[in-house]
Amino acid sequence: MNPEECSERIDLVEKYSRSISEYSVRREALKGLTDERKDVAWRAVESAWVESQKAWEALEQHIAEHQCLDLGWPRRDAADTVASPILGKAAAAALDVILVADDDRCFVDVNEAAADILGLPRSEIVGRRIDEFFSQARGEAIPVAWKSFVAEGVQCGICELKAPGRMRSFEYRAKANFAPGLHLSVLREQT
Repeated sequence: MNPEECSERIDLVEKYSRSISEYSVRREALKGLTDERKDVAWRAVESAWVESQKAWEALEQHIAEHQCLDLGWPRRDAADTVASPILGKAAAAALDVILVADDDRCFVDVNEAAADILGLPRSEIVGRRIDEFFSQARGEAIPVAWKSFVAEGVQCGICELKAPGRMRSFEYRAKANFAPGLHLSVLREQT
C-alpha cells in the first residue's frame, strides 16, 4: 500500500471515530432534556447517526477498493491483505472494542480494549468462540444473530457481553467477510 492510500485510510478512520463520538455525545445529551426540547435534540442525534453511517460506508468502500486491512493479525493467505502497520497500530490503540472472528465464530484476534473489557489477556481470548463471551445480539441468541449477520453482510445493533462480574451492553457495527472467512466487529459500550 502506498503512503497516500495509508493516509487516506487514517483520515477515514479518524472521520468515523469523530462522527460516532459526536453521535454518542448528542445521544447522551438527550437524557437531561425536557420532552419539548428532546424533539429538536433528537433531530441532531439522527443527523449525527447518518453522518457516522456515511463515514463507516466510506471506510468500508476504501477497504474494499484497496483489498486490504491488516490489523497486525494472522493471515489465512498472504493474498488476502496488504500490510498496513499504521492501521494495525491504530486498531491496537483504539478505545473501541475491535474483534475479528472466523467462520466458526472463533476469535482470530482482538485489540487491547477488547482484552480489557473481557478481563483476559489477548492470548486467552484468541481461539475461543464468541458464544463464550456474548449472550445475545439484537435480542437474539448468538447462533441465530450470527447466521443473520453473515447473510446480511453488515449488521449493527445492541449486544450483551459477559464481562467479569456483570453483563454489559454495547452498541456494535459489524462487517461480514471483510477478508475471506474473517468478520469484523467494532463495539462501543452504551452509557
